[in-house]
Amino acid sequence: MKGMIVSFSPGGRSCFVYCPPGYENTELRYPVIYACGEQADKMPPILEKLESRFQKGLSPFLLVGVDANWEQDLTPWPAPAAFRGSPDFTGGAGQYCQDIATQIKPLADQRFRTLSDPAHTAICGYSLGGLAALYALYLQPEFGLAASISGSLWYEGWVPFMEKNRPVFPHAQVYLSLGRGEEKSRHPLMRKIGDCTRTAQTLLSKQLGCDIPLVWSDGGHYTQIDQRKEQALAWLAVQMEKSFE
Repeated sequence: MKGMIVSFSPGGRSCFVYCPPGYENTELRYPVIYACGEQADKMPPILEKLESRFQKGLSPFLLVGVDANWEQDLTPWPAPAAFRGSPDFTGGAGQYCQDIATQIKPLADQRFRTLSDPAHTAICGYSLGGLAALYALYLQPEFGLAASISGSLWYEGWVPFMEKNRPVFPHAQVYLSLGRGEEKSRHPLMRKIGDCTRTAQTLLSKQLGCDIPLVWSDGGHYTQIDQRKEQALAWLAVQMEKSFE
């Protein structure tokens, strides 16, 4: 990996910022992708693949990873645990998304050369992080793009919430992905994920007036995670580049 990773902790939250190769040698400003629940030590394999894409013409971006307590920070409202022995979901995603938008983002915009408008500000996540990323679109106008990678859209009450609300940035772009095996789970909640994600795609397409992609991958929830994240991040980069046109 040729880019650099910088740690910082605005408001007490552990975060990192990835700056792509050449960042320190230019005065350019970059789009930003906020990654829910990501930690710096997990990212180098994904970032190396993205850097190869940068060399082939993909527009580089800054990536801000924001650590999270998954059951609290990435769930929109309280709900029972999905698995026996696991903690209940406590529903702190509203505060988490607000912290990113009003504390972490302003500091990142101040310390780094960012493009701070919604068309160049994305949020993404995997599993419950993907759920939180979509939730952010319905709460915070700062985010103009979102990627939900195998997002936990089976979450109790999520589809009814989407039916009653609209993303606050009217021109938002959204990427959805899912493993083909995920809806074949024996778990009664997990096997709802296919139908819930298809419904989310339909609702978002109507709400935003554009076709929302739903990308299917081989395997289940824990298959090819890095590859799925790389694909989602690359898609977001392409969409943010289009905003320059």
